[in-house]
Amino acid sequence: MLKRFSLWLDDKTHLAMAILIPSMLLLLAFAYLPALYSLRFSFLKYNIKMPHDIRFIGFENYLYILKDPVFQQSVLRVGYFMVVATLAVLGMSMLFAQILNQEFRFRGFLRAAIIIPWAIPPVVNGHLWKWIFNGEYGAFNGFLYQFGLIEEYQFWLADPLVALNIAVFIFVWRYVPFVTILFLGVLQSISPQLYEAATVDGAGAVRRFLHITLGSMRRISVIAVVLTLIAAFSVFDGIYALMEFDAATKTPMIYNYQMTFEMGRFGRGSAMAYLVGIFLFALTFFYIRMSLKEDRP
Repeated sequence: MLKRFSLWLDDKTHLAMAILIPSMLLLLAFAYLPALYSLRFSFLKYNIKMPHDIRFIGFENYLYILKDPVFQQSVLRVGYFMVVATLAVLGMSMLFAQILNQEFRFRGFLRAAIIIPWAIPPVVNGHLWKWIFNGEYGAFNGFLYQFGLIEEYQFWLADPLVALNIAVFIFVWRYVPFVTILFLGVLQSISPQLYEAATVDGAGAVRRFLHITLGSMRRISVIAVVLTLIAAFSVFDGIYALMEFDAATKTPMIYNYQMTFEMGRFGRGSAMAYLVGIFLFALTFFYIRMSLKEDRP
């Protein structure tokens, strides 16, 4: 029996099937079937607190979510989050990648150390910064007070706009290392001879940066933008650890969690999840297209 199975695996097609089928079955059981079940919920009036009142209502849940002012505000909030965070991540990552691409002492150590914020779990990250910005005993207040920049401790997380920008800062601090590594990989692949030839032709530092550096990084920059947008839109654990469910930092993901698991409205929560999923699917589709697209002359 084992010999026949071993002979069957000698065929590359059979081997591929043996490797992929278990994974596909797990995905079907724990991802696709629950997703289809959630799709069914999205067309029902289904409040888990009132299990006796479950009925089909069509697209009413979707229309409710689209008209919901709390959901609209959360979309605007996450839109601001995505734009500011993406611009900051790209700018800082480009700067750090340029620095780490130069020759200097301890470059290897810094290249390894820069990944530390990315390696810290998001929940730990959020609690760390929550302690730093605490209004009673936070390190940030202590630093400002020691240098005379404030006369009394401030409750930074009490202001909605400040709290949202702190959440953006935490996301940027964690995501910059990942994008920096992407950019650094491209910079390492650029031949120094290109810069030397451009210098001989009279190109200055700005022109070399625009035409060689940015030109080589165009494709990876688009991929980095899409990945950052996806991560910024779907951020949850870091904000939850920082502010829990404060209205100032409520994003669609957090509101979806509240709608489904706190209010028990599985129908509306499922509808919101699919609306969010459509947007993320569009971004993911664009990312896959850019990843698989071959360079054209």
